[in-house]
Amino acid sequence: MNTVLQNMCMIYDRKNDKILVLDKVKKHGWEGLTFVGGHVEDGEVLYDSCVREVFEETGLTVKNLKLKGTVSWIDEIKAKRELGFLYYTEDFSGELIENNVEGTLSWFGIDEFRNADGKSYSIDKILDLFLNDDYSELIVKWNKNDEVETEEFF
Repeated sequence: MNTVLQNMCMIYDRKNDKILVLDKVKKHGWEGLTFVGGHVEDGEVLYDSCVREVFEETGLTVKNLKLKGTVSWIDEIKAKRELGFLYYTEDFSGELIENNVEGTLSWFGIDEFRNADGKSYSIDKILDLFLNDDYSELIVKWNKNDEVETEEFF
């Protein structure tokens, strides 16, 4: 099974009680409301890859990232696994690039985000993983119709 490494970052603005959300344009089969992040380059340190992706997609510099867990998107038919490392931070600076090639960035309250339409695959479960220390891993399996079949926490 081929494994692709990814990262995802939840940026929390404590002062305004908001999280940064990307309304991602369809790219590589992914679209909808999600957190910023992307692929880990060959030889790249996971932490550094997240800092780089956040800057590229948002214009923000992030520090003091905390690893909150992992998510595995598994497609056994395509023999593919995407392994995402989920980072959290409240330490950011810079000017936000609201519109970019990846999509549109917006700040959401957590409840507002939970109730929003147009979220990407499994993002509610990923949000739960970010906010809950009772588990650290999410497994998402796809079926032959390219739909989410199971989502399970560990």
